[in-house]
Amino acid sequence: MGKTTIQLLKSAASKLKEKKLQRLGGKEITEVLNALVLSLGLESKGEAILFTALFEKSCAGRSCDLDDLARYFSCTYLDIMEYVPALKSLVSKGLVVQTDMSECQLVCQDFIVTNHVIDCVLENRKIEAWKKHSEESGFNRYDFCKLVDAHVQDDKVKAEELFQFLETAEKENAGMPLVKEAKAAIASLPARALFYEICYDFMDDDGEGHSDIMRTLKDMYESCGARFRERGALLDGSHSLVKAGLVEISGNKEDMFLSLKGQKLFLGEDFGSFGKQYAGLDCYDFVREVAALVHSKERKRNRLGSRQQLFEKIILMEDSNPQVTSLPLIKGMIPEADCRALFYSVCDACIRGSGVALLEELDALYARKECLVHSQEFKEEKHKLQVLDLVEVRTESGLFGEYTMLGLTDKGKECYFGEDARYFMEKSKAKNCIQALDIKEKRLFFSEQEERQLLLVENSLKEENYQALVSRLDAKGLSKGIAVLLYGAPGTGKTESVMQWARKTGRDVFHVDISQSKSMWYGESEKIVKEIFTSYKRQCKRASVKPILLFNEADAIFSKRRGIGSGSVDQTENAIQNIILEEMEKLEGILIATTNLADNLDRAFERRFLFKIRFERPSADIKRRIWLDKLPMLAEADAGFLAANFDFSGGEIDNIARKALMMEVLDGEVPSVEAIVKLCGEEKIGGTRARIGFGY
Repeated sequence: MGKTTIQLLKSAASKLKEKKLQRLGGKEITEVLNALVLSLGLESKGEAILFTALFEKSCAGRSCDLDDLARYFSCTYLDIMEYVPALKSLVSKGLVVQTDMSECQLVCQDFIVTNHVIDCVLENRKIEAWKKHSEESGFNRYDFCKLVDAHVQDDKVKAEELFQFLETAEKENAGMPLVKEAKAAIASLPARALFYEICYDFMDDDGEGHSDIMRTLKDMYESCGARFRERGALLDGSHSLVKAGLVEISGNKEDMFLSLKGQKLFLGEDFGSFGKQYAGLDCYDFVREVAALVHSKERKRNRLGSRQQLFEKIILMEDSNPQVTSLPLIKGMIPEADCRALFYSVCDACIRGSGVALLEELDALYARKECLVHSQEFKEEKHKLQVLDLVEVRTESGLFGEYTMLGLTDKGKECYFGEDARYFMEKSKAKNCIQALDIKEKRLFFSEQEERQLLLVENSLKEENYQALVSRLDAKGLSKGIAVLLYGAPGTGKTESVMQWARKTGRDVFHVDISQSKSMWYGESEKIVKEIFTSYKRQCKRASVKPILLFNEADAIFSKRRGIGSGSVDQTENAIQNIILEEMEKLEGILIATTNLADNLDRAFERRFLFKIRFERPSADIKRRIWLDKLPMLAEADAGFLAANFDFSGGEIDNIARKALMMEVLDGEVPSVEAIVKLCGEEKIGGTRARIGFGY
């Protein structure tokens, strides 16, 4: 039965120790060394000789340098130097490792047999996994960068010596993924030296490390000229590390750090498990992490993250979370990473029941000039997120005034949250929105001419006809908005006509309270009017059919504009009118205004109304029909008498009918004609007497 590896090593040690590496050609020692070569998978007897000495020292817990080996064999340094190739071969096989990475000269380096190999020898197991073990616990990318750093920090090592050492170190570790990929990506040897040093700093500070530019260059170069040349290239972006996207410069121009691409090259397979994890997130945690990155303190200090690195991290997060099914849709709609970052921040705010401050968010993502460009795009409603109908601009009041906020549209909520979007949908019925389903049917009576005009508008507002009309207008390059002016005496049915159009065509009515648009605070009115149109556009996007924007009794803001020399109040009203004129010009919806004072209407408004319908006071015949509709118990003759003798509008007749109903409820009987006539006399302030011929 053959000897075990430990027995062979004991036999070899007894024949080699203190023998001055002489008389090694004998049959007995040759047989032992050959047996060790086979047992350990070595390539030469020289490797077996050195491994024997190193193994004995390692079992005692001691590492050896060349001086220790010379003393072990009782030979000279020159004798040992002949075995240096064998020593390097043992290191490359992973049987022996260098324990002191800071030493660059071979004569000062310490070596020891790995614990894995010692265990295999003691248990008489074949060392089958030594390569894998060498990669895991032996010399690796981190040790390599640490070795480079040791030479960079050595004041005695000049730049040329550093680069010569690095060239040798890369040759000796040519199979290391870090070295192979770095040489492929970075052609310049000095640039690779700088890259390895930045990698070491990154690793040395738990993955958040940065390198001071001037201090690092001072450690690498003894020449001031070389330092400033390298610094200039780093800052102006012409340095190969910056151009390759491996290294970024901080906003304060003092630090450099690995970009996400640089981290991937350095960390290799460890990239996914190094630092903070961004995988396994749901749609809620995903946007929360993005918002945290956008507003991180490190980015605000311009130290640990640039815009590009931020966007790279977001792309990494997107790729790492395939379970968030909305991300491919969002990436398809918004190819730009910066735009997606903004969208994700708005999504996070939506979860918290709020919006994001426009200027604050833009400031976190862009340089100052870019902030202004994007801000202007939002003001003009031309930003990509607005064009895609994913985000809308809102005005909210706060402790220190009003703020321009960004919020998700319903489409944006559906695109990102999918089925969960229903949890974030706002109620479609706003406080100033009258829903079509809530409008009760009411009969109206008009002259033949008025009926014809009103029917034309009604038919135009029916959805099928409306869509066809808008398409034709758009094809001819005309304004797609439909504006209608209803003017005439009070109580003639203007407002009620709008309500009945809304009921019949299924359109909600977005009702504008004129009094709210005339704020007591100078300058506030313009903002309120602007918000009216912004809110209406928001309602249009949410509704299946476009609602009606109703300016009821609009005399106050549609009147003729004042002269240039007018006071501040008049100037404010002029500003309001200019806003309305501008919004009417680009209107994509339905605007209806009612007014009692058409003669006071500004000409600029007049030409912007597609339909202009005058409501006359009702004729005697129409009043008769109204009386019969409101009070069915009246005889034809009585209704005719009331119509002929009282000059009432439909609204005034409606008032009398309501009071007659109250009398019926209180008295328990239908009021007589005499009682109704008395009510007619009380309708107008000062009383109204019947004309001559009144017989009751």
